Amino acid sequence: MKNLKTGLLILLLTVFTVNFSNSQEEEQPTMFVVHTDNVKFEMMPKYEELALKLKKSCDENKIEGMSWTTISVEDGRYVYVSPIKNMAELDTNPMEGLAKKIGEEEMGKMFEGMDECYDSHSNEIIHFIPELSYMPEGYSTKDKNEREYHFLYYAPKNAKAMNEGMAKIKEMFETKGVKNGYEVYHSGFGSEESYYMVAVAGESELAIAQDGEDDDELLGDESQATFWEVIKLATKYNEVEAKIRPDLSYYPE
Repeated sequence: MKNLKTGLLILLLTVFTVNFSNSQEEEQPTMFVVHTDNVKFEMMPKYEELALKLKKSCDENKIEGMSWTTISVEDGRYVYVSPIKNMAELDTNPMEGLAKKIGEEEMGKMFEGMDECYDSHSNEIIHFIPELSYMPEGYSTKDKNEREYHFLYYAPKNAKAMNEGMAKIKEMFETKGVKNGYEVYHSGFGSEESYYMVAVAGESELAIAQDGEDDDELLGDESQATFWEVIKLATKYNEVEAKIRPDLSYYPE
C-alpha cells in the first residue's frame, strides 16, 4: 500500500462506482484511480479502525486537494476510488497536506498498521463511459449504497463489436423506457485484461434483485438476443457484490 500511503494514489467507487449526483446538467468525472487492498478476514476490524482514523484525520484537519470513495467487497477487498483529470496528477502527493498537519511519523503509523492487514494490493485506472451508461430522467443513486458489479472481459480483437453491443443494449433500455439506470466503466492503464464493468445501484440486495425482475419484465423475451450479442463476445464474466462506505469515504467541503 506504499502508493496509497505516499499518495493514496488519489484512489475507486463507483464502480467501483462513485456516488454521482446523477444530475444530467453536472459534468461528471470520467477518469479514476482505483486502489485495492486485499484484506485478510481476521484483520478486517483493525483495518476498518485505521481506515476510519485516516478519514477522521482528514476531516478534522480539513485536508483539501483529494477525495475518495471507499467500497468494501464481500470477499475482503477494500477499494478506494478518486477522480483525476489526467495521468500527470499521479505525480502529486495528495497526502502531503495531512503529513504537515499531523506529522510524518503519526501518518506513517496509520499506514504501517494498515499494511499489516493484507498481503497484496493493486492499482489501476478506470474510465467512466457516459455514452454507454443509462441514466434515465429522474433516476439517482443517492442513498443507494448497495452495489452489483458485472465484469465483461473480452479479447482486444472484439473491442469494436463489444462497444457496438453495449450501445445497442442502452438503446434497447431507452426504447423500452426502463426506469432503473446503470453506469458503464472501461478498463484502463494497469489492467491485465480489457473489460467493461456495469454498475447497478440499490438500497439493498433485495431492492437490486426486485429492480432486475421489473426490468426483465419490461424488456421482454426479445431482449435476450440483444444481450447475447455482448455475452457471446465475453471471454469471461464475473459478478461482484459490494457496498459503498460513506463512513470510510472522504469528501472535503
